[in-house]
Amino acid sequence: MIMNSPVIHKAKWVVIDPWTIINDGYIRVESGLIKETGRGSCSGHIIGHIIDYGPGALLPVLVNAHTHLELCALKDKVLPEKGFRNWVENLINLRNSAGTKNLKTSAINGVKELIESGCGVIGEISTLGLTWEIVSNSSLAGVWFKEIMGNVLPEEIACNENKLLIKSIAGHAPHTLSPELLADLKNITRKKNIPFSIHLAESEDEIEFLQTGKGKWAEFLSERGVDFSSWNLPVETPVRYLEDLGILDENTIAVHLIHTDEKDFEILLRHNVRVCLCLRSNFNLHNMLPDITGMLKAGIKPCLGTDSLASAESLSIFDEMAFVSKSFPSIPPAEILAMATLNGASSLGFAEMFGTLTPGKRAAFVYVPVNVSSRSELLHALVNADFKGSCKTILQ
Repeated sequence: MIMNSPVIHKAKWVVIDPWTIINDGYIRVESGLIKETGRGSCSGHIIGHIIDYGPGALLPVLVNAHTHLELCALKDKVLPEKGFRNWVENLINLRNSAGTKNLKTSAINGVKELIESGCGVIGEISTLGLTWEIVSNSSLAGVWFKEIMGNVLPEEIACNENKLLIKSIAGHAPHTLSPELLADLKNITRKKNIPFSIHLAESEDEIEFLQTGKGKWAEFLSERGVDFSSWNLPVETPVRYLEDLGILDENTIAVHLIHTDEKDFEILLRHNVRVCLCLRSNFNLHNMLPDITGMLKAGIKPCLGTDSLASAESLSIFDEMAFVSKSFPSIPPAEILAMATLNGASSLGFAEMFGTLTPGKRAAFVYVPVNVSSRSELLHALVNADFKGSCKTILQ
């Protein structure tokens, strides 16, 4: 609910952004927008209602830039031991047999899990189109992507009126779409100036297929009657392939990027491509991780996603940050928190509304009951899920 009278939200720590942290801070909110942040009691204003959350920290809501809520019903049911192709086949079969009602009910529970774990902005990928109503009826903002595979063009796309939830398109991946259809999908979103998401350089099967035109994925497509003889294969790398097709720009979100090198990073940076990483999913499915340190060194600012509950243990970005911190201990905690907040908001096109707690942005923040005595301890605790009890998400 949006309250028109001023509300002061106080906590021991207020994280404006990963590099600006106020001790004994407050956030003054009016009509759902942040009007002021500062230290102390905010005594120079007509105060109105005061909410003191206690000794923990208020920080921007987290951004989960890559979810598959339609797959929540498959948690702990799809095992990756027999390779990525078999995992995909099992996933499709289990999803198709789960039933629409079960898929929707589990997706609703997934939205609840997202919000309860501090998330306020998402990039939702929907293959079946079942989650648009679920997400639009929630308090979440972000982009809902209708994922396209095969050779069928989507219906017309429109943004909803309040601009808090955009409806867009995701091309599944370069190894599941013809180059012509991939270019057509990107052009639809380019004309509307809205984000376009695509899985890229994720699996060894994808790399083998694109670089040789053969292999397990070629067999997988052939078994399903997909003719890829005109796809101009082989190509050098998935990233360079999309560059040649004209897919890469500032509104393209490339997801996963496990199999990439320095030249790929240079291309992504040159086109200002948004990068979304889902490390727990990558580790569980492929026993591999993307080269985050190489990306950061190149100047790329990645954001984070969880992928689906069919490949990750939770939809919590706190859990994802903790995995990043454990896997890449040399990355500063502030950089990891940026991935989960402002980088995600920027990647989804919501930097003017979310990502930091600065005046003019929406009053969307999360309280974490962490007990620390310094800014460095706070950052460490936030990115390592080093706190007891549940967080509280405030979305106005």
